Amino acid sequence: MSQEQLNRLSRIFSFEKKLREAQSFVEIRYTVTNELRSIAPFMYAFFGAWVTPNKFKIEAISDIAVVEQTSSTTTLAQKIIRQKLKEGSPETHTFSLSKNDLIPARDENPLPNQFLWVPCLSTQKGPQAALLLVRNEEWSEQEIEYIRHLSNSIGHAMGSLKENNFFETAAKTIKNTWFQFIVLAGITASLFYPVSLSTIGQAEIVPKDPNVINAPIDGVIKEVFVENNDEVSLNLPLISFEKTQLQNDYDLAEQELRVIETELLQARQSSFQSKADKALVSQLETKIKLAQENANYKKILLERSTISSPAHGIAVVKNKSLLLGKPFNIGETIMVVAKPSDVLVEILMPVKDSITIKKDANINVFLDSDPMNVLKAKVIKFSYEPEITSENLLAYRVTAQLAESKNPPRIGLRGSAKIFGNEVKLFFYLFRKPIIFVRQTFGL
Repeated sequence: MSQEQLNRLSRIFSFEKKLREAQSFVEIRYTVTNELRSIAPFMYAFFGAWVTPNKFKIEAISDIAVVEQTSSTTTLAQKIIRQKLKEGSPETHTFSLSKNDLIPARDENPLPNQFLWVPCLSTQKGPQAALLLVRNEEWSEQEIEYIRHLSNSIGHAMGSLKENNFFETAAKTIKNTWFQFIVLAGITASLFYPVSLSTIGQAEIVPKDPNVINAPIDGVIKEVFVENNDEVSLNLPLISFEKTQLQNDYDLAEQELRVIETELLQARQSSFQSKADKALVSQLETKIKLAQENANYKKILLERSTISSPAHGIAVVKNKSLLLGKPFNIGETIMVVAKPSDVLVEILMPVKDSITIKKDANINVFLDSDPMNVLKAKVIKFSYEPEITSENLLAYRVTAQLAESKNPPRIGLRGSAKIFGNEVKLFFYLFRKPIIFVRQTFGL
């Protein structure tokens, strides 16, 4: 082996050592574009890598500290590299171009026409960079072999500094034809998987079999003795109506009764002497009965002006301030007394989202106060005709019984409920609303 070959091998070992010791891509670029000249002389070296999977960028040029991407020479080299990448040349090889294709711009010297195309590959991570060497002399087979050997070292050095990119790996996997086929087959098969048809409605915790407090008389509420969710006991006063008129009516009835009783006493005393007074006694006795009935009725109304609790439980009052001073007619609902341990779930299911509901259908209830936990329930009854809600929406009313009887939620809590219906294929579950829209819009 000649001295020149030994010197060149020494420079190759030194070059590879610098690649292994490189701490950054900048060091590798400098080493490749400048140190490689001692192994295979060249005039220009253009070295670059992929910025994105579809975009290649020249990042280093020999003898230039900063690459000007808009310069005519860089643009021409970028065009040549792009053409080689389009050809998909995986091997190191030489090529030449005509002088007309090598003029960067008017009045500028053309590039040399002897090119060496050097792809830099990593065995583990694939293509890492590309190197384009240019000079006037033809490339010898020995030089080409040296550069081909060093291209693998360059690719390995580039790959060792590049971290594994999850998104790039995922993109490559997704682009794989078999992967696409498997995904498509899986999606198609899943469309026939049976799932339960479901809908979501507004839910509220309501009392079960509550004691409804209705107005026993026509009157105006003067005072409410309890607040919402207050515990009440049997016969505890709840509501008091305005008593002024009722008390006056009762006092007048009592006074009228006493007057008639006095007249009756006088008539009885004089009936022994006068036949007219004797006949008057019978009339007055009838009047007393009527007056007594009227007084008793007025007394009952007066007693009913205060409403007491009919059972133990809690008071459910929607708005106490709105009750005060409000006139009520007989039979109007004022409040409810319920047992906190006996509750139901009342759900308003919008007509536009309605599904076929059966008794004992499963329901998942999510309360706004505890959205992380689900309450299991079953349908016990539902309305066949929709009604207008407070939000001016048409909805069906569904009543459900909670499966867990311990620690029932507080009456009045609100949230959402998911009602499960019949089993259908996943395809119908996903495209039910589009199908409804098409049928209602186009009549298909």
